[in-house]
Order: sequence, then C-alpha cells, then structure tokens
Amino acid sequence: MFNILLVDDDLGFIHIHKKILERKNYRVITANSGVEAIEILKRENISLVITDIVMPQMGGLELLRNIKKYWSDLPVIVLTGKSSIESAVQSMREGAYTYLTKPVNVDEFLIEINKCRTYQELKAENIYLKERLIQEKGEFLGKSSVVNGIRDKVMIAAPTNSTILITGESGTGKELIAELFHRKSLRKNKPLIKVNCAALSETILESELFGHEKGAFTGASERRIGRFEIAHEGTLFLDEIGDMSLNMQTKLLRVLQEKEFQRVGSSKTIYSDFRLIAATNKDLIKEVKEGNFREDLYYRINVIPVHITPLRERKEDIGVLFNHFIEKISIEMNRNIKPIDHELERILKTYNWPGNVRELKNIAERGVVFAREDKIDANFIKNQLIFNNDSSFDEKSLKEARENFEKNFIIEALIENQWNISKTAEEIGIARKNLYEKIKKYDLQEN
Repeated sequence: MFNILLVDDDLGFIHIHKKILERKNYRVITANSGVEAIEILKRENISLVITDIVMPQMGGLELLRNIKKYWSDLPVIVLTGKSSIESAVQSMREGAYTYLTKPVNVDEFLIEINKCRTYQELKAENIYLKERLIQEKGEFLGKSSVVNGIRDKVMIAAPTNSTILITGESGTGKELIAELFHRKSLRKNKPLIKVNCAALSETILESELFGHEKGAFTGASERRIGRFEIAHEGTLFLDEIGDMSLNMQTKLLRVLQEKEFQRVGSSKTIYSDFRLIAATNKDLIKEVKEGNFREDLYYRINVIPVHITPLRERKEDIGVLFNHFIEKISIEMNRNIKPIDHELERILKTYNWPGNVRELKNIAERGVVFAREDKIDANFIKNQLIFNNDSSFDEKSLKEARENFEKNFIIEALIENQWNISKTAEEIGIARKNLYEKIKKYDLQEN
C-alpha cells in the first residue's frame, strides 16, 4: 500500500485533501507540524511526504532536511503560497521531488502524486531485480543428495499456494530456503514478510501480526498495519513458530482457516490472501505430545514438509559452501582470496559444525580477514576450529588430540602474555628452549 504523510497546520486543507486522496485508495496519515511528522516517520512505513513550507515549531524546509538526513530515499512534495516561491525553489535544491503552489489544483496534485508513485515502484523493482540476481547466484548451494532433494522440492512446490514447514537445527539455512520458495513462486513480485516468533513477547507478536487501532491499548497513539495485512498477495514467513504461545497458536489457526482477521481494538474484518511458510528448530511432533503445540495447527502448517539436515551429515557440501563464502566476503573486503585446497577441505570435514552453515560462514570470514596474500592458511583454520569447540573436532588418534590441546594451550598462553617468551615459559612451567621447540613444531606465529 502507498502510504502518504500529509503535513500542514491548516486543518481545513488537511481534512479536504485527505478525503480526496483516500477516494483514490491511498492510505493517508496526517500531521500538523514538522515535529509531529518526524515522530510518525519513526514508526510508520511512509511512501511519500507532502508538506507545507510555513508551519509553527518546524517548517517544511527543516522537515525536508531531516528527511533527507535520516530517510534519504523518501520523496517529498512541498506546498507553498505565492509569497514563498523562493523557499520552494530552495527546497528543490535540497532534494524535494517537486513543489506545488496553493491553492492546489486537484488534478495537478493527483498527477504529481501518481508520477511519484510510478517512479518509486520502478526504483523498487530495479533494486529487487539487482538483489534477485545476487541471491540466485548463491541460492542454497551444495552437491549432496539432501540439497538436491530440497532444490527439487522447491521447484515442484514453489509455484503452488501450499503451506511450507521447514525444520532443522539453528544455522542450517531455513530462512534461505523460505526466500528460495518465495523467489520461485507466483508471488515473487509481491512482498516476503518475515516475523521471528521467538524474538517477541505474546502481546507484541499479536500487535505485530494483526496490527492495532489508535487507542487500542496504552501507547497505541496511531493505527498500525499488521504483517498479515502487509503480506496480502505475498508470502508470510513465520520463523521459530514452535516458540509461539498456545494462545497465539489458536489465533493464528483461525486466520489460516478463514483468511480473515481483525486489528487489535477493531471490529472490522480484514481479508488477506498470503502464502504461509513456517520454520522451527524444534521437534513439533514431540511438542504436540507434550502439549506445547496445537495438533490441529501442526497438521494445518505441515502440508509441504522440508527438513534440512545438519552440516555434519552432509559434509560433501562444506567445500562448495566455504568457497562461496570466501568469494562473497573477498568481494566485500576488496581482496582476492583463492579457493581452498584439498588439505583445508579435509580439515573442515573433520569438524562437526555444531553451529552449522552460520558457523561455517563465520570461520570463512575469519579466514579471509587473516589470510596472508591470496590464500587462507590451513593451520590457522584448524586452530580456529579447536578454539570454537574442542569436543566437536574429530581427531584421528589420542596422540593428535593431545597435540591439539597442547597447541591450543600454548597459543592462549602466548596471546595472554603478548608473545613474551620468558614470561609465557615461566607461567606454563617449561624451559624457554622447550617453548621455542613447541613454537617451531606447531609453526606458531605472532600474527
């Protein structure tokens, strides 16, 4: 929806022009000063600001400067009387989309707004297409049978409206799969709206999903459009749905069944046609048995199940993913790092990756940051994996496990003592000569 913020201290002007715009199906929010407009901008998703130049507290020019400072892409149409044309010209220099003189010609008023809307839509489409090209280049990489199976399922199920339930451990890429389903769907040109159910309290989550009317509760100073409504004709992604309270589960089930809901504090029924994708790292069947998750909701959302196995169970994907992250991060950091060799890939595959793909990406970034010249050092990466989680490293023998512990212990002591050899040797209880030998044995270097 195209949301217009109309700012003027003339209440008669506000009343008339709000009605004109609403008849053209624009959503209009009003403010009587620049100060009030700034507060609205902080909490509402505004598409266009139309403001008078001369107002008390904060005039239109000062409001424009604030908008260009904090919401630089937001277009502003300035309204001015004949006596303040110079201010209008100044506003154009400072980034206003255009200006109109009062009394406003209604046809010209609507034409300029429609031109601005068209420009914004073309701009958004251009950004979307660029992002899509970047995303599709690296979409859900891997060569394992698990990844190939998921890709096949996406190609078959994405064009339908069926609800998707994505399960898997934290860090396996559930959100990436949700994005892929949306991009391959018939709703790809409409919004993908994401909500993390675990990050919000029940009250806030209800307001976030359903929206609320002004005065619905303490602090509800303006109407808020909910995610159900924003996702109309698009896709709604509910991440960590297993953390949703039973009360909210009941309300969600009703919306999914009827495709209708009411904002908090309103009796007006709103229809919304969205495709639901849900994700969780919990075993929902177990949660149902324990009474933590509604059985009827489980069967409602589990239409197309997609399970992503942890990285430790599809280690053939590790090299492909790691090289992808190296390439992406190298571009961001303006570096030219080569793909990993067989030795480093072997080391990566001996680690169990408790943090899954998210942890792999972090290690890749660390490798790029500390890489010498154009290559990531295998020993550096192995040390990072030991630091991350010693128990998750698959050693070939007790001897290797002991050596890795000793190496890790010495590195920590050296770092703590800022590579002062004498002080480190004294602290860990060995001769300086022996410490030098250990440093040489494990090829330890200060950087």
